[in-house]
Amino acid sequence: MGLRALWKFNVELMSRYNIIYYLLFFLLILGAFASMAQNEYGIKILGLVSASFSLLFSIQFLRLYQKNSKHDQYEGLEVISLAVLAAILTMRVFYIRIQFVEIAFGAAGFVLIVIYVIKLMQSWKDISPRNKVLASLVAMFYGSIVLYLISMITVPFLPQLAEPSGGVAFALLIAFAVVSMMRKDILLDEEKMSGIRYVKKFKDRSVVLVALFLLFTAYMGLTKVGAIPKIYSDQYPQAYFELVEQAETGKEKPVDGKFKHEEFKEMYDRFVSRNKTSE
Repeated sequence: MGLRALWKFNVELMSRYNIIYYLLFFLLILGAFASMAQNEYGIKILGLVSASFSLLFSIQFLRLYQKNSKHDQYEGLEVISLAVLAAILTMRVFYIRIQFVEIAFGAAGFVLIVIYVIKLMQSWKDISPRNKVLASLVAMFYGSIVLYLISMITVPFLPQLAEPSGGVAFALLIAFAVVSMMRKDILLDEEKMSGIRYVKKFKDRSVVLVALFLLFTAYMGLTKVGAIPKIYSDQYPQAYFELVEQAETGKEKPVDGKFKHEEFKEMYDRFVSRNKTSE
């Protein structure tokens, strides 16, 4: 009876998390469109969404280690790494910078890469003896996440690796979706299912990550071809954002540990502060 109650509690808890995820995705899209429409509140919504994701992952991390809580051995590392990444993205949105933040971002991303590589290998070992097609689909799914994470953390350091990794990740995800829709009757332990249906049962945050990566890929692709405008903020001059883009795409290397956009921001903030004082 106790195990049944615990299982019921976990199902209800995950359902509540899913509702929050849906709400945050809605706000993320709303904030992006508001920002592209040159409404300053749009960027604030994006920052609050990032902060909410960080808080949500932190709460999940704390709940994992409550008394008698049963969880996957990698789940704690997964959620705390996601909380760190979301917190750093929040700081980027609000132009907050602390020392060694790039190292923390890269370390959290690297931990996630290791976790999902392990999950990929474990899934292949478990599923392939029973069904090679489903095992291949799960490998595509986890492989796309690994490549997306590699693309994300290598942008400032190895931009020549970041874009191809993101492209292959997107191709793997599309292949996974297409094959899953074509093969909806894959037999596993006398139960018919598709790849999409199978991965939806995962208790990790892989589906959330894939959804975020797809949104980001769609935004990057559509802005590159000029179908939609870039996210807008009037807090700093356009030159500042051009310098930020150069740093984030690896076109500029830091001098004495500092990028040009950081020096620009410091000088601009001092200029604004002096003008306010003189008024």
